[in-house]
Amino acid sequence: MSENTPTIAASSVPLHISSILIRLDDASKKTVDFADLKLDSQRRDIHCTSDNDKDPSVNFDPAVAVTIERASVSVHCQHHSLGVLTRKTIVKFSLDRQEILSNAVGQDGEREHRVTKGKITVVVTISAGDIGQLQSTTSDILQICPRFRLLVIGKTGVGKSSLIHQAFKINEVVESHGSEHFRGEADINTEFIAPENERFVLHDSQGFEAGDNSRYAIAKDFIDRRRKMPALKDKIHAVWLCLSIPHAEGRLLESGVKEFLELRKEILGNIPIIVVFTKHDVLVDALELEVMESEEHDEAAFEKLKRDTLNKLCVQPLQDIAGSDVLHATVSTNDGYESTVRQLIDLTTTNVEKFVASEAALAMMIAQRVDISLKVKASIAIGKKRYWRGLASSMDFAGFTMQDCLSVIHKDVIAVWNFNDPHCHLTDPKFQALILNDLDKDDFPNTAGSFQFGLSVVGAIIGILTPLAVQFLPIVVPIAAGVVMTKWAYDIYQQTNTTLRRIMTYIVDLTCIMQILFLLASTGPISRSIIKIAIKAYDEAGKSSVHSAIQSRVPLTRGGGDDALDEIVRLIESHSIRVEEVQDLRTKIGPHVVGLALDEEW
Repeated sequence: MSENTPTIAASSVPLHISSILIRLDDASKKTVDFADLKLDSQRRDIHCTSDNDKDPSVNFDPAVAVTIERASVSVHCQHHSLGVLTRKTIVKFSLDRQEILSNAVGQDGEREHRVTKGKITVVVTISAGDIGQLQSTTSDILQICPRFRLLVIGKTGVGKSSLIHQAFKINEVVESHGSEHFRGEADINTEFIAPENERFVLHDSQGFEAGDNSRYAIAKDFIDRRRKMPALKDKIHAVWLCLSIPHAEGRLLESGVKEFLELRKEILGNIPIIVVFTKHDVLVDALELEVMESEEHDEAAFEKLKRDTLNKLCVQPLQDIAGSDVLHATVSTNDGYESTVRQLIDLTTTNVEKFVASEAALAMMIAQRVDISLKVKASIAIGKKRYWRGLASSMDFAGFTMQDCLSVIHKDVIAVWNFNDPHCHLTDPKFQALILNDLDKDDFPNTAGSFQFGLSVVGAIIGILTPLAVQFLPIVVPIAAGVVMTKWAYDIYQQTNTTLRRIMTYIVDLTCIMQILFLLASTGPISRSIIKIAIKAYDEAGKSSVHSAIQSRVPLTRGGGDDALDEIVRLIESHSIRVEEVQDLRTKIGPHVVGLALDEEW
């Protein structure tokens, strides 16, 4: 590319040029031979459509995608002067992405950009597809991998249904063509999808019984066919092989399971397989009874006894067959064992990221509903991919309204949290308006100083709900008499400190509210009552410290890094509910949440 059109870092969202017109002033003594559009190493010619046409033009179908920050149009002219020999000149026009996006959108939904030098004007039209809305990052990811695809193998009664319910917060899964899937039934070729969590698809295989080679052969064939499918969305992303922890003299592995594990690398390739030892609570109960009968109550000794027994019954026999590198996890779906399911989810996500694809790992983070820390991590990871980066001088938002900009951020965040929201309350503009109306406010209850966000939230929730319950009143939180979008939301995005502060605040506020909803309605369905209580609890528990911190940080000091992004991440992490405290916090809230599923108006 020439010196006049330097190459700048590629933009994350391309513009699509649908047409270019070169206009020559009637008073000009020049004629235009042709023009060309230069995009990095590409070149597109622009000619007159007929001999009588003096203005070259071109319509691109399909539109030309522009991902660089600058392109150029070169107009090749002939200049006639006093009848002497003609002189040829080239007039170059730089097309700057930010300048193009600063133009208003017309009634036809297209954006027109004009650049004039002397008596020549270049008119560039950007197609309507680029303008209607900003493309969400999660939409791009979910187009590649819309659901996490899991194969679960295990005998009837091993605890597969309970495990799936606990990890993904679903009831009975539904076959892709509509019939329900009940315990005891298994057809590995059938896709099972739960209507309350559509980011997850299950394939169920019964265990490999001794003397029954047909199930083993069917599973091998199914896995082989899925591995050969080209699209990531159709491949198996992980396998859970579920085995009940045996009794003292029991056998862990059937012959078919042994063969599957021995040949797992040949059968599965890079697909992670995790051996899941289920019903850990049964083992613990038996050991507790044994200890009580022996009258030995040393806690450290009991923990060692659990580890040694599990190793003897499960881990060592597994490693003898499959090697020391085989992945395994021990789980129970009973109360008090929530951390075991989280550890399984974390182990699965880590290995899917490592061996399958980052999009599949993000799909798992979105689908799972047991680990709040993974939700926060995924929110940050997706934000870093596009719209949270470079907020102090964002090129992606130029020409859009503030509502457009915040809406695409909003869409990404709520997609990650993947709540059971059948009535789409979280995508309702009135929910967004409730957050926006307080975005410039900083006179909330003071929560400065050392505090635990989770405990503060629970205290606020109990404080909101207790008076209502005592008086037998409906759960109505009067946040706003009428939910109307704040006026500045319709302003065009500008690179100002006020704009930066508002976007940073919105990201942190929304992420904190999502965490509170995770406490209140992990299984859903989401109601407007729950949403309003989450907003009110955040007002009292943490909003003051977030807003004050951002007020004090903007304008940012211009360093070598992305200071706005760093501050957003710091504030989210310092206002995060710790994963290990979630169950205890829910227990504290428990008696106060009766009736929250009942809905009400905004």
